[in-house]
Order: sequence, then structure tokens, then C-alpha cells
Amino acid sequence: MPVRLTETAIAKAAREVRDNGRRRDLADAGCPGLRLRLTPAGAMSWVLACRDREGRMRRFPIGSFPAVGVSDARAEARALHVKVKQQGADPVADRKRERAIANDAKAGIGTLSALLNLYEGQRGETQKRWAASRRMIEMVFEPHLNRPLATMKAGDLQLAADGWRSKQSAASGVRYLRPILKWAAHRRYVAPELAALATPAPITRRQRVLSRDELASLLPAFAASTRPQAAALYFLLLTLARREEAAAARWRDIDLDAGTWTIPKTKNGQPHIVPLSRQAAALLCDRLPRDKHQVPVKPAADSLVFTTGNGNRLANWDRETKLLMEASGTEGWTRHDLRRTGATMLGEMGEMPDIVEAALNHVAIRSQLAATYNRSRYRPQVAAALQRLADALDGIEAGAAVVVPLRAGSP
Repeated sequence: MPVRLTETAIAKAAREVRDNGRRRDLADAGCPGLRLRLTPAGAMSWVLACRDREGRMRRFPIGSFPAVGVSDARAEARALHVKVKQQGADPVADRKRERAIANDAKAGIGTLSALLNLYEGQRGETQKRWAASRRMIEMVFEPHLNRPLATMKAGDLQLAADGWRSKQSAASGVRYLRPILKWAAHRRYVAPELAALATPAPITRRQRVLSRDELASLLPAFAASTRPQAAALYFLLLTLARREEAAAARWRDIDLDAGTWTIPKTKNGQPHIVPLSRQAAALLCDRLPRDKHQVPVKPAADSLVFTTGNGNRLANWDRETKLLMEASGTEGWTRHDLRRTGATMLGEMGEMPDIVEAALNHVAIRSQLAATYNRSRYRPQVAAALQRLADALDGIEAGAAVVVPLRAGSP
């Protein structure tokens, strides 16, 4: 028989349960379906017994007495009854789902990192800049990589992007992550609103070119540094390559006899053969491994050209760039600015745009229509241009170079 529960009635029933050693359920006359279960051990827990929207009798826990008092239990029971009966809520299933999500997250399932792995396996490996894009995403959104996506809010990711120290890096991270979240939303891996990310800053095209005076300070810093990143950055300037291309260079791609470096995977999807200037070849010779007598030996074909001391791929580019800035008294330049600076120097020395574009390995030289019919990559002319660039850099470092805008082939 239901009775109107009060603290006095509950205390009396608790004593009886403790004395006779039998569990008892008290039905509350003040709220249909509300029960208080008492055990001989002294536990007292509220439950709501009611039928769900499909007509099944269900029991839903509400809380423990006295932490949840009588009046609070009634209010929660009434509200829960409406949700179960009219809205189809299922708190028990929800809690099971939350526990499963938490357990999956501990196992690396259903997290942002797992989504990146899934995307990489299905789409990312076909994208030319996937590795760099993933690193940017992981850097900007690092606090959320191992969080379950099922409980993540769009605001969580937005706040991470808005609070990142570099607005441009955060904008790039958002730009790379957003299509992945949209791809996942279409397959119901994530909620659609999770993909509604705004960039903290517009993506702008940099136009930074290092001046002759800056190069005159920076080039000796390259030469004086024993850090592998410094050698790699100087190599970028000599070859007009991209940072990731140099970072991924392996000795099997280097032919010192022919004076070439083959980049098997490039941004435009085509292999690129880079003619090596004398200075670039000398830099690579300095990177060769040596025996105990300091005699150069043939490196393993799969080993990286530019590595850390233990042979790993180079990292910490921002830190190393700042160290070079401090050593040279320069500031505000990036790795890609070196590539732009070399290309600008070639233009100022009179190299034709076609040759500069070919040296940069742009997919379209002069125009897309021209690229369709003219498949030449002007390798001899590019070789001459890169040698001219390296000689000009030597002159700047020596303090004697004056760049004179002559056309290629002029006496």
C-alpha cells in the first residue's frame, strides 16, 4: 500500500528493515510510481517505476536518500515521467551508452584521434599534404585528441582554436579539420554541428621576402650552426624546395654523381628532379655518414638525409627557426619565406618566369593552357638558374654580392 512518505515514516521503515533483515520497497502516495528501496545494510535509493512510450514497465534510478530528499525526489520523478512517457527518454540506456563511450575512449575508439586514423585510411593517404595537415590538426586540437567525439561539443573545438597562440596556425588547423568533420557527419560518425567551426583569422597569403641585409646575417648563422634544421633550411634556399620535401628526403633519392635530387611525391602529384648546385651538393656531402676515421661512407638507401642525432625525422621547426633568428638578428620569417626569397632573387637576376616556375615545381608554368601543351620542365635552364642563385648567395654571405638584373644567357 502506498503511503505518503515523510522522513519520520522512512526512519521507522529503515529500523524495521534492519531488524527483520529483509529488503523493502516503500511506494509514495504523494507521487505515483515513486519508490524508496531500503536494504538491511542501510542503503536507501529512490526509483521511478513507470511505463515507457512503448508500454514497457521500467525502473529508473533517481538518487539516494537522504542526499535526495522527499520533495526533491517527487519533483525529479514527475519530470522524469514526462520525459520517459512523452519524449521517449531512456536514462538507463543513456548511462550505459556514456559508460561504453568512456570505455571506448580509454581504448582509443571513438575519439578525435581515432577519427583522424579512420579518415587517413579511407581518404587521407590520397591527399598530397595529408601528413602536414594532420600534424597541424594535432597541434591545435591536442587537448581534445583523446576525448570521445560522442560527448564533444562544437564549442569545445572552437575555444581550442580561438585560444591557440598563433591565429594563422589555428586558422589552418580549422581549415584542415573542418572537411574531415563534415565527412564524418555525413556518415553519422559525429553530430553535424561539430563541423560548424569558424576560423579565428582569415587565411592570408604571405609576401615576406628576406632582404639582402637579412640574408647577409642569416647565411653565416646557417654555416655556424651544427643543428640539422639549419642545414635543411639552407638546403631549402638553395633548391627552392618545400620544408616537408626536404624533411622527407632519403639518400636513395640523391644522385651525387649526376648532381640531382629526385622528389618522388610533391604537392602537384608529379615527381620532381632538382638539379643540385655545387653548393647544394657540397652540403649533402657534409651530411654523409662517416666511419671512425671520418671518411664518408655510403648511407643506407632508406635513411633520411636530414635527421636528429638518433636518426629520427626532424621536428621542432619553430624553436629552431627562432634560434636562427636570434643568432642572426633577423625576425619574422618562416621556412616557406626562404623559398619565396630564392624565387624572387631569380626574378631579380633576370630569369624568365617559366624557369622560376619550373624551379618551384609549380604544376602550371605560365598558364594552365600552356602547361597542357608544353610538358617541358626546362631542366638545363633550371640547373643554371639554381647555380646562379647559389653563387649569388655565396656573394651575399661574403659581403661582396650586388645582384644585377641580367637576363639568363647574357654575357
